[in-house]
Amino acid sequence: QFSFSLTSSETSTTLVKSDTPPSPNNRVLIVGLGNYPAPRSRHSVGQYLLHRIAERNSVQLSYKRSWKAHLASFHYNDAEVFLLKTKHFMNLNGKSVMKAVSGLQINPTHVVLLHDELDLPLGKFKVKHGGSANGHNGVIDTQERLKYNDIKRLRIGIGRPDNKEDVMDYVLEDFTRNERSQLTSMKETMIDTVHQIIAVMLSPPEENKPKVNQPKKKKKLRSVKPPLDEATSAEVTNVSVEGNKAETAEASSVTIEQAADEIVAAPVDNVSGETPPVETPPAITTKATPTDDILG
Repeated sequence: QFSFSLTSSETSTTLVKSDTPPSPNNRVLIVGLGNYPAPRSRHSVGQYLLHRIAERNSVQLSYKRSWKAHLASFHYNDAEVFLLKTKHFMNLNGKSVMKAVSGLQINPTHVVLLHDELDLPLGKFKVKHGGSANGHNGVIDTQERLKYNDIKRLRIGIGRPDNKEDVMDYVLEDFTRNERSQLTSMKETMIDTVHQIIAVMLSPPEENKPKVNQPKKKKKLRSVKPPLDEATSAEVTNVSVEGNKAETAEASSVTIEQAADEIVAAPVDNVSGETPPVETPPAITTKATPTDDILG
């Protein structure tokens, strides 16, 4: 048994000996969706990439009659990876996928679909985890037969025709020479992406990963003002009081000076300390008394 490890995104695969056989929980199924009678068509680009993965890992696809599909396998670190190419029309691809998942005891969460995507231009591809099949009959059939919609997918762009009514003929046509050359130039990047999907898929969940001891953050101490002794406290209080008196006296003097020009003050009775009522003649203007008399 052999497994491979990806050293970089541009280098080829390195084979290393694996002593421990993988468990069923570490099995992955890579499915190249396509229209088997038209293997060179745009609709079968998923199967084109599947063959390139097999070539990269020096394995050959062999026919399994009971599944009506071609199958190959290789080892990736501690995982056993199976490649599946169905021998059905696109809308029936799910039949072979369901039989492979059952026969190999593969969890549907470990299934990856490679398929064409009209909404991406040629030369682009994207990884998608679940979500809508966007009308792709091969994806829909697989989701329905596995009763699982969150299948991981590598969507390979083929672009759309100018006339929407020509979509059926467009996807069943063979790639042109220039288009196939463009696919060849990006195949290694797509294969590397599939390897990365497998690595992430089999990585332990976040809660099961070993925790790294990190230094604890130091708590910020609040600055506390030292208590004042009695002498200092009294000094501060006196300053505060004197300051308030000064402010009050200044405010009072301004108020009184303004009032002295407008208010006619009455004399104060020295015995009772009460101010007797004052009758102001309508046509007579009196002189204002000094400020000291108003303050009493």
